[in-house]
Amino acid sequence: MRKFTNITFMMLSLLCLLVITFDSANSEEDKSAKSVSVDQICQLYSDYPMSADNLYKGKLIETTVKVEMVKKIPSLCDNAPKGTFTMEVVNELGTVIECQCNSPKFKSVLQNTPKGSHLSIQGSYNMMSSSFFEGEKQCKVTFHECSFK
Repeated sequence: MRKFTNITFMMLSLLCLLVITFDSANSEEDKSAKSVSVDQICQLYSDYPMSADNLYKGKLIETTVKVEMVKKIPSLCDNAPKGTFTMEVVNELGTVIECQCNSPKFKSVLQNTPKGSHLSIQGSYNMMSSSFFEGEKQCKVTFHECSFK
């Protein structure tokens, strides 16, 4: 009976070690941004919304877009610091990237991002929505607290 207890203890210890190692690996992975195109996000949400939520929701995402237009929209941030703003970036394919609750230090992006330039956006992924207008589908990807390069 004593031998069974030692084996059981060793197996439980090994299992705990594996769980801790797996959790630690996932924690490290979650700290770095996952690089993905907004068009990939839109396509995956269109085809497999539950899988897309599992992959992206609440995760730090980085994407680079070719800018067609940048505009400030009414802020959607309650109790945010003064100067916090929300903006939309439209890429050349018409996909809209909405960045909510951005730090005032990034306001220059609104004025200094010309059409045709490439903009790298990093933020916490929130949601994807789509709409249809005159037979064309438009995808809107929403991030929270974006930073820009």
